[in-house]
Amino acid sequence: MTVRCIARIIAAMHLDLPGLEAFLAVADLGSFQRAAARLGISQPALTRRLQRLEQIVGQELLLRRSRPVRLSPAGAALLPEAQGALAQLADALRRAGGRAETQDVAFGCLPTLAVRYLGPLLARHRRHWRGEVIVYDLSGAEIRNMLQEGRLDFALAALGPEHWDVESIPLLEEPFFLVCPAGHRLAGRAAVAWGELAKEPLVSIGPLSENRRIIEAALRRARVAAPWRIEVRHLSTAVALVAAGAGLTALPASAIAGRAGEGVVAVPLVEPALTRRIGLLRRRDRAPSPAARDLMEQILATLGGQGRAPRQVRSD
Repeated sequence: MTVRCIARIIAAMHLDLPGLEAFLAVADLGSFQRAAARLGISQPALTRRLQRLEQIVGQELLLRRSRPVRLSPAGAALLPEAQGALAQLADALRRAGGRAETQDVAFGCLPTLAVRYLGPLLARHRRHWRGEVIVYDLSGAEIRNMLQEGRLDFALAALGPEHWDVESIPLLEEPFFLVCPAGHRLAGRAAVAWGELAKEPLVSIGPLSENRRIIEAALRRARVAAPWRIEVRHLSTAVALVAAGAGLTALPASAIAGRAGEGVVAVPLVEPALTRRIGLLRRRDRAPSPAARDLMEQILATLGGQGRAPRQVRSD
């Protein structure tokens, strides 16, 4: 499909905005059922909207037999142009109504990063934008699921193997530390090797945790066994257990910053030394709103700038 052809299609969309809305919902969610639920219409009504849109285009836009529903070549070519055109129209309507700064933002963020970094960033954002900001401070796995479902504008998380349609922007690296009670025999050490922990009761975070994934992958490569004795779901619980003398744990730097680290001592871990890469995640096929793009760029400048000019977030 040529750019000129796409332009003609977009120009005709004013005749069938419901069809365009249905197409974007299915492309975002990969499901006719979920798209219909989002739009508050029946599935047959959604199908009729899509069929009318495909008649205007003259080509099939969706591969209906695949699960999840995928875009045809024509649909893939149309999607970013349609998203951009609709976003520009929405911005124009907001400006015409005098509400250009009222835009909602929803993003995911690991709880440790939210506690350490988000306060000043959101305070600054609230001075410039009047829309609602929803922060989903959840595990990495939950954040990625929401991003794939199209429920988030972006996410701030530990980077790993990402889906092909997710762009990852690295920001910083955090080292892992052994966290032990003050007065423990290892508390005064310059560094501790994993092999020295064979007889220590270790507190681990649940299987949804990015930290556990990073630790266990590194230990498998180093052929080191970690004697996990207690499993919890939240990092704050692990720190509290360590402070009470119930065991030791391994956590990234942001998890023990400030008051979170009171009552415990952090010692560098070696053999292997572990780090986690922190970055921004966003869907490649979704153009961020001006409010979301502004917040993303502030996060980029704060966490990853280090004196460099902040990287611009593409509108796609």
